Amino acid sequence: MEPALWPTLADAAAMFEARGIAFALIGGLAVALRGQPRMTVDVDVVILADVERALRLVREIAATPFEPLFPGVEEVVARSFILPLRHRTTGIRLDAAIGMSGFERQAVGRAAPIVIGGVRVPVVVTEDLLVMKALAGRPQDEQDIRGLIAAQRGSIDWPGCLDLARRLGAAVDVDVAGRLEAARGSITPEG
Repeated sequence: MEPALWPTLADAAAMFEARGIAFALIGGLAVALRGQPRMTVDVDVVILADVERALRLVREIAATPFEPLFPGVEEVVARSFILPLRHRTTGIRLDAAIGMSGFERQAVGRAAPIVIGGVRVPVVVTEDLLVMKALAGRPQDEQDIRGLIAAQRGSIDWPGCLDLARRLGAAVDVDVAGRLEAARGSITPEG
């Protein structure tokens, strides 16, 4: 794993905590920390903030180790609910998804802290990560799902995970639970 990810993650954690913004690690780094080794070149988090709070963070960004990924990032925040940043020292990208949905709020609330390099970082639980990956539905997400299922085998709360997947899937008209069940069925008990 890219060594520059760790100081980027530590600085992101410090930035959000200093501003009272709850967050949780998601994406490829969370997948790796939850047991499925994988390469990633960025840090993905979900933050509990509304658009106005995220825009205020953009205005405060000069006082942090981060900078906007590009000029006019405010429009992306307002339209796409994502705050793309770059660490000034490492050059690593930090994507902060603005978590305004009930699911995102619950996922951050359920996140379990992992100590990484002396820094305590909340990481979404495996079940929420599986649902996020199934919602995204890209080929890398499907691979991550299979890897997480193989790595976490007997510790996944399947009834709770599938219930959440069905409810979210119904809200966005995507068979999220079906994607998870198909992936689960493709994993043999031995591997």
